[in-house]
Amino acid sequence: MKKCIILPLLFACLPGWSLDWDLPVVTLKYEAAEGASEDPDDETLEPSSLRNTVSMRVKEDVESASFGLTLRGSAKDYYLQAGDYSYLDLEQDGTFHVGEAWKLGYLLGVKGMSFPELDSKGFPKDTTALRGAATAAFTVVKGTTLEAGTAGRWEFADNTQDSLQAYVFTAGFSSRMGEWLLGAHYRGEFRLPLGPSSGVWSSAYHVGSFSLQWDPNR
Repeated sequence: MKKCIILPLLFACLPGWSLDWDLPVVTLKYEAAEGASEDPDDETLEPSSLRNTVSMRVKEDVESASFGLTLRGSAKDYYLQAGDYSYLDLEQDGTFHVGEAWKLGYLLGVKGMSFPELDSKGFPKDTTALRGAATAAFTVVKGTTLEAGTAGRWEFADNTQDSLQAYVFTAGFSSRMGEWLLGAHYRGEFRLPLGPSSGVWSSAYHVGSFSLQWDPNR
């Protein structure tokens, strides 16, 4: 099923391939990360986990737009304890410049997470998550921009009680007045159960911020 979901994303940017593309920019990346935990008895650090991540990103520009395709695989191994997991993530994104005032963007993604161990109740923890997002930025006048975005995530868990859907809404404003930059931003996330068998509780999280920056060098 996961492969069937990934295949459509591979062809999501095909319409743009008929345009006059520049040569693609390909980025390969390998990352290794190791963590440690503190022994409470003698306050020494003990190896805790090792994560290996490999990713490939292909980016192409055409006229007033750019498109990217990112494939990422990662595995995290805990030393002498349970909790190991791995995931395969595929994202396709695009950015469009419409005239001098508008900048539009989108993202489509699918992520499959695999856990070798069962949870405490003996149920599998594997999940497949679909993601979609859209953003827009409008330049009112030079130095003043309005931004808005919306995103959705749908997590289909092998144990249907853990399936959930989440929606994020963002809005922002920034304006430069000489040496001063004024900004205001909002982010709201809403989590809901997915399907009649889901046991996820509905919840909401809101973040608002105001900022004022002074740059005497401008």
